[in-house]
Amino acid sequence: SQVATYLSPNGPTPWLYVLIYLLLIVFFSYFYASLIVNPVDMSQNLKKMGASIPGIRPGRATSEYVEKVLNRLTFLGAIFLGLVAVVPTAVESATGVTTFQGLGATSLLILVGVAIDTAKQIQTYVISQRYEGMVKQ
Repeated sequence: SQVATYLSPNGPTPWLYVLIYLLLIVFFSYFYASLIVNPVDMSQNLKKMGASIPGIRPGRATSEYVEKVLNRLTFLGAIFLGLVAVVPTAVESATGVTTFQGLGATSLLILVGVAIDTAKQIQTYVISQRYEGMVKQ
C-alpha cells in the first residue's frame, strides 16, 4: 500500500512515477524493436533480392549498419514516445491543473496515428490523381 502511494502520479513523489514510466517506455520500445526487426534477416533478404545499401558491403556489414540505425531510431522514437506519454502527467503534477487528466498517452498516440494515416491517404489520393491524368493523355 505504501509503495503504491509513492508510485502514484498523485502521490508525494510524482517525479518518481514519471521517471519509472519513462524508463519503462524506453525499455519496452527497445524490446519491441528487437522482436520485430532482425538485422541479420534484413541483411539476408536484401542480399537475396540483389539490393544493397549504398556505401555498405552486403552481408555482415549491412546487418551491423542496420542494427546501428535501428538503435538510433529506436532511441529517438522511445524518447519522443516517452515525452508524449509523460507530458500530460508532468504538467498536471507541476501546475495542479487536472484538465490533462482525460488526455492520456493512449489518446495522444491514437490521435497522432490517425493524423498520420489520414495524411498518407490524402497523399496517396493526390499522387493517384496525378497518375490518372497522365494515363488519360
